[in-house]
Amino acid sequence: MFLEILIFGTIRGALLALLALGFSLVYGVGGLLNLAHGAFFLITAYILYWTIPLLAAIPALSYYPLLFGIAAVISLSCVVAIGAVTYLGLMKPLQKSHIGVVIVTFALAFFFEQFVSFAGDPKSHYIVPPVPNIVTILGVRVLQQQLVFVLGSVILVTLVTLFINRSKIGKSIRAVSQDSEAAKLVGINTDRVMMTSLMISALLVGFAAVLYAPGNYIAPRIGWGYLLLAFSVTIFGGMGSIPGSILGAYVMGYATSLTDYLINPSFSEIVPLIVILVMLLLRPQGLLGKKGLQ
Repeated sequence: MFLEILIFGTIRGALLALLALGFSLVYGVGGLLNLAHGAFFLITAYILYWTIPLLAAIPALSYYPLLFGIAAVISLSCVVAIGAVTYLGLMKPLQKSHIGVVIVTFALAFFFEQFVSFAGDPKSHYIVPPVPNIVTILGVRVLQQQLVFVLGSVILVTLVTLFINRSKIGKSIRAVSQDSEAAKLVGINTDRVMMTSLMISALLVGFAAVLYAPGNYIAPRIGWGYLLLAFSVTIFGGMGSIPGSILGAYVMGYATSLTDYLINPSFSEIVPLIVILVMLLLRPQGLLGKKGLQ
């Protein structure tokens, strides 16, 4: 049982790290809560699901992993574009009103849920993974796609962390997160930085969708669950804290996996809610939270 908790907790932690890192990035830079964050996962997964059969009609794309890769690139491109449009069309005009951003992104999330229900149907759909084999690790059977997902998550989180800490754009993002007015005075385009942050956030959650959704079922309602997970991990680790989001993701992953095996899988669904309530009461800034993006 210990090995199952360790392995599946790691898989869940890898998912939460991608979700929480993007959510925390947008909040850390602009202090904005993007309630459409889970909907970005939803729309990416559905674009992937819709694109695969369209590409399968092309004879040259009979090799499924190649077909899947092209569909994944299309899905990621779409969600990044959606992130940019979301900022320019909805969040930028309301960024001085944080409650306005909350309301408009909530409406966007609801729109995406209704859109996929209308464009497809409200039933669950299964996405065939490009790596469908099952491997045995110390007696625990794991889908090979899940191992690819963990590896991809670690690589992507590392790259984004290095990008924010080492690159010129990343330093601009950190500057805006610490003091947007001072950043404007030294010539940083804060609107461009905010849009870039939301696009990176959408890319992270999009990668989570194209790597995690295959081998699982998707449905129009799944966006809210992923939003709750991202929100709870971000509060636990610290709003705007990148190390806190990563640490919180794996702690939450192991905690929910432990709950699955030792208590009841249905009880693990309320663990994020308990975490939110406890952290807000005892330590509102989270484990590693402080002003500015870390």
